[in-house]
Amino acid sequence: MNTDESALTVTEIEVEITAWGSALSQLVAGSGLSEPVLIDAARKGAVWLKPVKAHKLRRIRQLEDNVSVGDTLYLNFNASVLAQTPLVPRLISDEVNYSIWCKPAGMLSQGSKWSDHCTITETVAIQHGKPAYLVHRLDKAASGLIVIAHTRNALKKLTALFAGRQVEKQYRVQVHGQMSASLPIRIDADVQGKNAISNVLEIQYNKKSNTSNLKVAIETGRKHQIREHLNGAGFPVVGDRLFDKEREHEHDLRLAATCLVFQCPFTEKTKKFELSEDELDWLN
Repeated sequence: MNTDESALTVTEIEVEITAWGSALSQLVAGSGLSEPVLIDAARKGAVWLKPVKAHKLRRIRQLEDNVSVGDTLYLNFNASVLAQTPLVPRLISDEVNYSIWCKPAGMLSQGSKWSDHCTITETVAIQHGKPAYLVHRLDKAASGLIVIAHTRNALKKLTALFAGRQVEKQYRVQVHGQMSASLPIRIDADVQGKNAISNVLEIQYNKKSNTSNLKVAIETGRKHQIREHLNGAGFPVVGDRLFDKEREHEHDLRLAATCLVFQCPFTEKTKKFELSEDELDWLN
């Protein structure tokens, strides 16, 4: 990287193609960045292409490919984002058409315009040697089970299961305070204007830390649903810096997806994937 490149930290560059050539040569001319820097940025998901006859942008990773006159290239360069190292998920079960993984806390489910190299899909594709498609999301700060499809057909079938609420999802959560009520506790409150239902199935209170360890099942899958529901009930999740902003947090988010149950769309057999309590040190 030359001196000018080392000083460049964040930039968004749009290059309209006016002559035949490779995407790499066009970006070098339009950005002033070197070939190695641009190749690395593209590999990590920072380069997008809008073909002249298409309406949507798509990521491109092979800059040696030729582009056509009228196409537009977009480089979203953020040095700090591109320098990040992906976390490592753990394979729970390989079901051929799809697989189940344990996502570590801090790992992204989805990328951004700046990159996608730290997402679970890109990491699984490299680690597992198969195409990887995201079936459902899990908060970045949360850990636990996540389903990754390896074919478009599997993606369609599995997405339909989640959309049709045909997947049983359970979580282990640690909250501040002593939650005590007749079980199950049903929380039916809209999240971002949409119906959302969470059910607290188990409670174990720790007097020493004044925290309660919960088992929670959700009937819907809204973004941040469990965190918002429990915070609204007066029991914020330990380590929740999003909804419990006033507190000084000593721990990261203590919320993990620990159980998934559904009928496999390929074998029609009931599949159950579960993390043991021993795998969550904060439950012990």
